[in-house]
Amino acid sequence: MTESDVLSCAGVPAQVLPAENVTYVIGPSATLVIVQAGDQPDGNAVQSFDDLALREPFPEAAAARLSSSEPPLLGFVRVPEGYVPLGKLWKAVSQHKPISTDGSPWLFGGIGELTWCRLRIAERLPFDVLDQVRPTPQQPLPSLDWLRFLPHDPVAAVRDFLAGWYADIPPGDDGLGDQDAALPESLLAFYQAAAGRREVFGLHNQIYTAGELEYEDDGRVQFGTENQGVFAMLLAPTEADPAVQYDGLHAEQEREPLSAFLLQFLLCEASYSSPFTGFATVTAEQARLLVEPLHRVPLQPMRWPGDPTHHYVAEGLVVTTAAAPDGSTEVYVGSRCRSALRSLRDPGFGWERFDA
Repeated sequence: MTESDVLSCAGVPAQVLPAENVTYVIGPSATLVIVQAGDQPDGNAVQSFDDLALREPFPEAAAARLSSSEPPLLGFVRVPEGYVPLGKLWKAVSQHKPISTDGSPWLFGGIGELTWCRLRIAERLPFDVLDQVRPTPQQPLPSLDWLRFLPHDPVAAVRDFLAGWYADIPPGDDGLGDQDAALPESLLAFYQAAAGRREVFGLHNQIYTAGELEYEDDGRVQFGTENQGVFAMLLAPTEADPAVQYDGLHAEQEREPLSAFLLQFLLCEASYSSPFTGFATVTAEQARLLVEPLHRVPLQPMRWPGDPTHHYVAEGLVVTTAAAPDGSTEVYVGSRCRSALRSLRDPGFGWERFDA
C-alpha cells in the first residue's frame, strides 16, 4: 500500500504522532499503528505471526486509543516498497506504572501510565509475510558438544550446556563463599557453573541458590520449587548423588538422580523461558513427527510437567514434550536465538504461540 492509502484508513481529520520506530495515526475511523520492518525483540515491532509489541514512551492520545475498544486498531509495517497491512489488531495485555500529579507516592487504584502493550494480529501472518516485516538474522548457535557426556557424566554435560547456552550472560559470584554444609558434588558443580546468573536458576520453576536452601527437620534439603509453590524438590545432602524427591507432586521422586535431573531442569527452563519460545498441544503422532529430525537427550523421562516428559535438541534449540492426561502431548520449544526456531516452522502444526 502507498502512504496515502494507509493514512486514508484513519479518516479525516487525522493526527500523526511519531515515536521510536512507530507512528500512531489518530483518526475518526481508525487508530493506525505503523511500525518499521525489522527484528527488534525489545522494541516497537512485530514479534511473531500474531503479536506486535509496543513500549513507552507513548503519546498521550495514542495511549488513550490503545486502551479503548473504539474505533478499531489497524496495523501496518513500513518496508522499502511501501506499507504491508497487518489487518485488525486487538489489545491482549498491557502494563502500567502508577502516576502522581504532585510527586508524592501513588496511593490509590487506577490504570496509571501505559508502559508496554502487546497487540494481537487478528489474522495470523503467513511465514513469507512475517519474513518481509520481521526478517530474522542468522546467528552463531551453541553446539551440541555437551551431548557426548551423556549418560555417563551428566555433571560435565551441565557444565558444557551452561557455557554454550548462556554464553551471552557474564558470570558472577557462585554464591558458595565459605559453604561448609554437606551438599552433593553435583549441586556444588551446578552452582559453580551457574556462577551467579539468575536465569540459570529458573525463570519458570526455580532451583534455589546456596543461600536460599531450606533445611528440613528430617535432615533433607529443599533445593527448588514449582513456580506457584505446588510442589517442592528435596534431596538427602549426605548422599553422593541423591534421588530428587517431591513434596506435593503426584510422584514421590524422579527417575534420574540429582546429577542428571539438574540437566533436565535446565532443558525444561530453556524450552519454557528462553527469549524465543513456542507452545502447542497436539497429538502424540504430531509431536513425534516434529521431533523426528532432532536429537533425543539420552536420559530417563521426567515426571513433570507430564509423565513421561522427554527432551530433544538441535544446535541452539530445546524441545520438551510432555504427555497430558487426555492423551495429547504438550510441546514446548525455546531458544536464545530466534533463527534456531525456523526449522520448526509448520503452518499446519497448531502452534498456539511461536516466536520464529
